[in-house]
Order: sequence, then C-alpha cells, then structure tokens
Amino acid sequence: MFELHPKNWTKFWEVQFSIQNSYGILFDGAWLWEEYINILLSSHFYHPKNKSKFGAQQLFSDGKGLICPDFISKSTDPRLIVDAKYKPIENIRGRDYLQVLAYMYRFDASQGYYIYPDSEGQVPLVLNLNKGSTYENNVSTRDDVNIIKLGFKIPNKSANYNDFKMQIHESELVLQNFINSQI
Repeated sequence: MFELHPKNWTKFWEVQFSIQNSYGILFDGAWLWEEYINILLSSHFYHPKNKSKFGAQQLFSDGKGLICPDFISKSTDPRLIVDAKYKPIENIRGRDYLQVLAYMYRFDASQGYYIYPDSEGQVPLVLNLNKGSTYENNVSTRDDVNIIKLGFKIPNKSANYNDFKMQIHESELVLQNFINSQI
C-alpha cells in the first residue's frame, strides 16, 4: 500500500498560501492522483510526465504534436493506454474520449482505460467504438476497439485509519489484478 509520510509531503504540494493569518496548502489533486496510480501500475506501464515533458511522445513524424499519455503499456500485445482522471465518471466525456482515442490510434492500441476515484464500487463501463455514418444509415458497434471506465474504489465508511488502510489496499489489489489480466 502507498502511504505518504510527513517527511515526503513537501514534494506533493504546489503552493503554500496565507490569507489573513490563516495558513494552508494547495495540492494539485489531478497530478497527485496520477502519481498514485503510477505507483500501482509502474511495473507494466511507461508513465510520461506531463509537467516536465519527460517521456513525451511525438504524434507526427516531423516532431510536431508532442503528447504525454498518462500511461502506455510496456506490453505491445496488446498495447493498452490508461488515463487517470481525477473527476467523477459522469464528467468523463467529449474531449476526454477524443484524447484517449488519439493516443490509442497513435500507439496501435485497441483498448483504453479511464481510472477514476469511485466511492460506489461500480462495475467497469465498456464503451465500444462505433463505425459507419448516420448519413449513410450504417452505424454499428465495433467489437475490436473500446474504452473502459474503471472506477477505483475509495473507502468512505471506514471505522478507523487501520480499517481504511486495509480497504484501500484491497482496492489497490483489485485494480492491479484487473489491469494485469488485460495485459
């Protein structure tokens, strides 16, 4: 299980602030979520760094179109693309889909995943890509390309911290086992 220890906290905050003699820390929740998921997936995935552009990939042959997918599987058969989204499942839409589909196309991946925090323990939602056109009245579902919205269960009914640690560790194992079964 991943734990933050006080001596490591400083590398996770972005800004310290003071408002009228009150102090606080602002965290970049999306970045922290992505780095947490990286700890869980790092043995099977490359993790380009969006902020530093370390491991950035080129979309086009002339070097244009620098991209940083959250996670690219080390396995090429099948190649998987994973996007860590720190937002509710219903807010993953539109541009999010286009972004992951572009990454999937670039890396010849037929499966993409969104991993998002989930308190409900929902069943993974499989979205199959369509083919055809409504203009030609031939839209049908493809079974060879899909995106899966995969909720990572965050315990919200723990009796104490030790209970929470046990439950979150179980969630970590469920995620790792699911992803490992796909590679």
